[in-house]
Amino acid sequence: MSKKYVYVLSLIVALSMVLAACTPAATPTAAPEPTMATEPTKVPEATTAPEPTKAPESTVDPMVELETAAKAEGTIISYGLPDDWVNYGGMWALYTEKYGITHADTDMSSGEILAALKAEKSAPVADITDLGLNFAKVINDESLSKPYKNKYWDEIPDYAKDPDGRWAAAYWGAIAFTVNADIVKTVPQTWEDLLKEEYKDTVCMKDPRESATANMVVLAAAYGHGGSETNVQPGLDFFKKMKENGILRPVAPSTSAIQKGECPISLFWDFDGLSKKKDLGMNLEIVIPSDGTVAGLYVQFITAGAPHPNAAKLLLELEYSDEGQLAYANGFVHPIRENVKLPDDLLAMFPPEEAYAPVAFPKDFAALDTAATAISDGWTLISE
Repeated sequence: MSKKYVYVLSLIVALSMVLAACTPAATPTAAPEPTMATEPTKVPEATTAPEPTKAPESTVDPMVELETAAKAEGTIISYGLPDDWVNYGGMWALYTEKYGITHADTDMSSGEILAALKAEKSAPVADITDLGLNFAKVINDESLSKPYKNKYWDEIPDYAKDPDGRWAAAYWGAIAFTVNADIVKTVPQTWEDLLKEEYKDTVCMKDPRESATANMVVLAAAYGHGGSETNVQPGLDFFKKMKENGILRPVAPSTSAIQKGECPISLFWDFDGLSKKKDLGMNLEIVIPSDGTVAGLYVQFITAGAPHPNAAKLLLELEYSDEGQLAYANGFVHPIRENVKLPDDLLAMFPPEEAYAPVAFPKDFAALDTAATAISDGWTLISE
């Protein structure tokens, strides 16, 4: 490299250094003052979760739903509810007219009904039946019913219904004398009257070992002589005298026997006598014995395992409605709902209200069950 080139290069470097030294230093930028930290946003306190909105209750009438379900089943099967028993003919006609549901009934005695329900437990046939209150214990003990409370439940007296809905009575009748006044000139008014000589071989009743109604006749005689469902002996003693005095006639008081004059005096329910009086057009007098008698309640229930349970529920609703209670009354039984008023022309066909003053209402169904057995056993003894 030439000396001249080195000299020039050195001069340039030196000049650059002088210029750099003369340039003022940049004023340093002040660090920004720290800003005030923004206060943290407060988290809102937790609120109670709103109650979930309840689904609106169905606006469909439960009775409409029941009716729809019953109509889908299409039929109902009953035991022991024939047309000629307490106007079930009228009840069935009303049921079919209102709902178009067909029905079939097998007429049975109380004993036959119980035997059938027990035998058919594994394959039920019947949907509904009714039995005397004295069978309520068996219904409960054998679990023969399907619990159900109809919409009139609160209007049924406590003594006439099971608290768990296993059964309830829809009507009652009273044990009475049905007297053919064309044959019997002096109509008896008391149990004691029946022991008179003039009534020899005139009084008809069924065997209380086979008939629930006749069993209640003996209980009614017990009440007429100071007894009760826990003391049936006075009734058995009375009928022992009836047998000894030849008062009883060995003829069952069937409709034909009464019509033919074979049963001048018949012992059974007041509604049986009143129905026969109307249907036969005979001169029959129905006497409520003034020295005491009993009411018999008949309980309705849906059978356990009923094949058509909704049709059965619908029948119960009808039976306890005003229409149904009036239908029963047209069969001359007394509606269980006391607030159902009967028309005057129908009431006029019953004995006067005061005649029912001596009627007692046995309410202990367990005691009634025991009484029924005692009466059956006692009848065997007095028949020997």
